[in-house]
Amino acid sequence: MRRLIALAAIVAMTACASGKNKKLDEQSFLDQVGAQSKEQIMARGDALAQQKKWAEARKFYSFLSDTFPNDPLGRRAALKVADTFFAVKDTEGYTEAELRYKDFANRFPSDPNRPYALLMLAKCSFAQKKGPLRDLTPLREAAESLRKVLQLYPSSPYAAEAKDLLGKCLEDLAMHELFIARYYANVNAWVGARQRLDYLFANYPDTSAAKDAKPLMEKVLQKLAEVPAAVPTPAPAAQKTAKH
Repeated sequence: MRRLIALAAIVAMTACASGKNKKLDEQSFLDQVGAQSKEQIMARGDALAQQKKWAEARKFYSFLSDTFPNDPLGRRAALKVADTFFAVKDTEGYTEAELRYKDFANRFPSDPNRPYALLMLAKCSFAQKKGPLRDLTPLREAAESLRKVLQLYPSSPYAAEAKDLLGKCLEDLAMHELFIARYYANVNAWVGARQRLDYLFANYPDTSAAKDAKPLMEKVLQKLAEVPAAVPTPAPAAQKTAKH
């Protein structure tokens, strides 16, 4: 019993010490940024980001974005907070970055950095794609964001990258239709194959998948032509009403 009490006391003391250290660290950080200008705080965050110390850089960016939310520098810092999550390159990081880029794009529609936010939002979605035979939601969301960049900001320095990434999204989406059309053809479901191929050619005509699908379409049309037209069933003869 005494040993359990002693162990509990040690745990409590350790937790207390950890809490005090955390408060000291927070106070030390506040003392540090309190003596610096906005530009110096941003430069400090940038220096840490250059060293790939994402969590430490995020503290400086977050301070700026929280303290000066409507200042141009504060807005840039908000994007850099998202960048530090994106740079981690794992599912949790992409998810957090995606939320922040989306929030920025929605809150600041006239900000000059909005096309960047939309491009990075698309990159978050694209990074989470699961392949043409899996859930296509990330690809579709990425394509939607990229189209916004190209439609709303065609002269943006991010337009060329957005166009290239959109092409990759469309290739994967088109390949999804081709895979399913091939499946239908393999089981002799020619009508289903034709419908998938029609959709592919209508929506993704400039993709490699559309080019690869042309021989399959020829085969599908040939098979459909071989199917005899259904003979209409004659209507039942009208029954004569008996006269009494």
